[in-house]
Amino acid sequence: MKRRDILKTAGCILFLPSLESFGKNRSTPAEADVKRLFCVSMGYGLFTDVLPQTDGADYAFSDHMEPLKKHRDHFTLYSKMKFGGNHESDHRCFVGNTTTNPDSLDQLVADHVGHLTRVRNVVTFISHAHHHIVASWRNRLPITPIQSTRVLFETLFARTDRKTEERLLANKKSVLDGSLEEAKSLMARVSGRDKQRLEEYFAALRESEQELNKSIEWLSRSRQDVEFPVAPSFENEFLATDVDKQRFLTNPRQIQRGIAFDMIYKAFKFDVTRVVNFYMTGLDNDHHITTHNVPKSEEARTSLTKYDSSFFSLMANFYDKLSSTRVESGGTLMDETITVSTGNNSVSQKMGPHNGNEIPVFVAGGKFANHGGHIIRKGETTCDIYLSILQQFGIEQGRFGNSKKIIEL
Repeated sequence: MKRRDILKTAGCILFLPSLESFGKNRSTPAEADVKRLFCVSMGYGLFTDVLPQTDGADYAFSDHMEPLKKHRDHFTLYSKMKFGGNHESDHRCFVGNTTTNPDSLDQLVADHVGHLTRVRNVVTFISHAHHHIVASWRNRLPITPIQSTRVLFETLFARTDRKTEERLLANKKSVLDGSLEEAKSLMARVSGRDKQRLEEYFAALRESEQELNKSIEWLSRSRQDVEFPVAPSFENEFLATDVDKQRFLTNPRQIQRGIAFDMIYKAFKFDVTRVVNFYMTGLDNDHHITTHNVPKSEEARTSLTKYDSSFFSLMANFYDKLSSTRVESGGTLMDETITVSTGNNSVSQKMGPHNGNEIPVFVAGGKFANHGGHIIRKGETTCDIYLSILQQFGIEQGRFGNSKKIIEL
């Protein structure tokens, strides 16, 4: 029986699943310059034929990247990297593979900083119904994402009646205490092999006990009053016609994602959480089939370019908020937040959809030396970037997935 399966059978997650979000009680590590991580993955990937083809600090922006121009100095574009390349890999974007890595990038960072905030981390999927909705992994098990903006808002900001919270926590404590007593009584009656399993059980219960204590501690702290976000507006000169605006910028799913991004910005601003994993697939039901038509249709290539531009509008709005918010250190929220946006697939006319050989990765925030530039890392693994991001948080790890080296960001 797996460690997380034991936790579930003990009732430690099922009774109050939100407590999975609380961090662990531990000594505070030395604080890094970067404090927050936002992982954004696009399941269908980006159209690489229309991305910049020259590298360097003075590379020319593609027309459809227009929303990102004002933030040029805030991000680095890495391109032609390798990983994934099929639907099976869609949901392993930030884990590399679950054989080498039990935990995804966001979960490793949450283990490091999640104890500092009320909500350990957030995993969310805002898109149309899809068979791949997982992008975060812990102990080789997928984390079920929040799939509603209303639930996301309640997880981050809703005020629950304190008596109700106390009652739920007391109920969980009762279940936990009972599970511990039962396990202790079994220890003297089982074989050596089963004792090892019980030790894993005890470890899981101790972790749950730490999470419970943390949630009890947060009960006495005040929460920030936050209103549910209004529908965002997107400025994009590349999508200037009324038809394009309606399809790509005021599309209900684009608005829904913009609302979710605003919640994430406020969660970072008010230090509700410091780690978020956001997975998305198509903007509408035509998005996926468009990727498959790229090799044979100019119309599909034009449409896919516009889909990607709407994604850049979403990211630009988020960057606007981070870069205009001052923090105690004297810098901005952008300086303290790493945003990494990518996909395990890319699309090109020559190689078609689900191509894992030309993956772009946008790394924003953190005041990194390469910002403002485009770096072609042909054939290199995206896991090198993720390993290097872990280093920025002070997490010393020799390898991540199929990473080969640490790189300068």
